[in-house]
Amino acid sequence: MKAAILGLTSWVASGAVISVPLTHRPKTLAEFRVASQRRADRSKLLTSGSPSLPLTDLQDAEYYGEVEIGSPPQKFQVIYDTGSSNLWVPSKACTNCKKQGASYDSSKSSKYVKDGQSFFLAYGTGNCKGFLSQDDVTMAGLTIEGFAFGEVTEEAVDVFGAAPFDGILGMGVPSAAIDHTPMPMDKLVEQKKIDHNIFSFFLSSGGKTGSTLVLGGTDSSFYTGDFSYVPLALAGKFLPYWLVSAADIKIGGQSAGACSRIIGCEMVVDTGTSILAGPPSKMNAIIEKIGNVSEDCSNVASLPTITFTMGGKDFDLEPDFYVLRVKDDKSGEDECALGIEAMDAGVPIFILGDPFLRKYYTVWDAEQKRVGFAVAKAPSNAMLVV
Repeated sequence: MKAAILGLTSWVASGAVISVPLTHRPKTLAEFRVASQRRADRSKLLTSGSPSLPLTDLQDAEYYGEVEIGSPPQKFQVIYDTGSSNLWVPSKACTNCKKQGASYDSSKSSKYVKDGQSFFLAYGTGNCKGFLSQDDVTMAGLTIEGFAFGEVTEEAVDVFGAAPFDGILGMGVPSAAIDHTPMPMDKLVEQKKIDHNIFSFFLSSGGKTGSTLVLGGTDSSFYTGDFSYVPLALAGKFLPYWLVSAADIKIGGQSAGACSRIIGCEMVVDTGTSILAGPPSKMNAIIEKIGNVSEDCSNVASLPTITFTMGGKDFDLEPDFYVLRVKDDKSGEDECALGIEAMDAGVPIFILGDPFLRKYYTVWDAEQKRVGFAVAKAPSNAMLVV
């Protein structure tokens, strides 16, 4: 079995479990404000009667990693996103993709197989379109043979033109996949590259290194204590998300009254959203109970703890996690902003985004239809994985 320094592609002691290093790129203050305005604009579109839009907002994502396509491999930086379910990258035939980014050239791969079926993906602030192809796709040294993915031939320049990544690799539920394309985890298990359809994320804070996606299971170096598991919500049969139910949301130990006694609060566990979000009718009241966040960060320690009650257990989230420290573009100084927003997603759902996932190392278990949480910890940089 191979050995490597943690943070590089590595085998983990529990068996065929693979680590994918992720890059964390926090937003600047200007980017944070633009993203906030974009979410507000999307809410207006939805409340005005437009059809429901996917949750994923690629400009909002802060964690991405490498994937290879073709033989010999062509490298791309992609968002590993639990809120969507398709793999796509820019095609060499793209008419308006950014010139400095990578693009897929099928003529350079001996494993390429033509598909040609067209596809279209719509997001809250733009869209992309192209056609499907098949080729070998490699994640952390594991190759999925003959995988169907999208080659983008036209994209929304204002959305993707300045993005630090090339595309997206969706790790959402199969029912969310456009054109019913296969899921990478399903294919990894089917082709016996990993034993279990389970993956987990460790997300670092403040731009620090060490963020990692683990394929096939969990890595004990990323958490303390035991996992607490929450079954997937019944509403997930109708809504194509990794959806769990919270019985209550408390602010400073007191119920916010946001969750229904019968169905609770439906929550999407989503790595592709950099904030916590929820229906305006519920979230605005929660924000009011939390109170104002001082831009100079002077009152962060006095803000209340938010508690999510899921699967019979309380998950506390302190202000150090839900208050975001963003750097002013001009001065370089930190400013504090509340990482919680009211957002109309077209359906009454909450989003457990990165502020929650940075505190809790999270595992998505498709085999037992559940999501598990354990208190995260950053592993030692000197740690050897054997």
